Amino acid sequence: MILEGIVGDTEFVLNTLHNRWERDPRDGKALDCLHFDEFCMERLEIKNGINMGLFSVEAALKASLKQYVPYVTLYVLGLRAAEVEAPQRLEDFKETISKNVDDNWPVYLKRIEREYGRFIVFLSSDAKFYN
Repeated sequence: MILEGIVGDTEFVLNTLHNRWERDPRDGKALDCLHFDEFCMERLEIKNGINMGLFSVEAALKASLKQYVPYVTLYVLGLRAAEVEAPQRLEDFKETISKNVDDNWPVYLKRIEREYGRFIVFLSSDAKFYN
């Protein structure tokens, strides 16, 4: 898995947030990867933690992004985490992404606010369902 040189690049992370990154349906592959807001809700269930006061919206989004980038990367490469030949390289990749998110959080938050503004409003509300 080639990961060196890309994980420190902000464009790499910003591209995972773009809401039109799916694979082309003409190539015969299912478009089953979740977008950032869906990933936050369906995989991480962050709304529950926010509603219970366990963490702020911003903290939840930041932690979610750290998990979302590896998820999208593996999907694009057509891999599952268990299929990565060198598990330590995957862990190193995740740690580097985490540092990248910490170092560039204002840039990423701005993109999240722009592309997922309605989702942030929802997370900040007492709403029980996401439509």
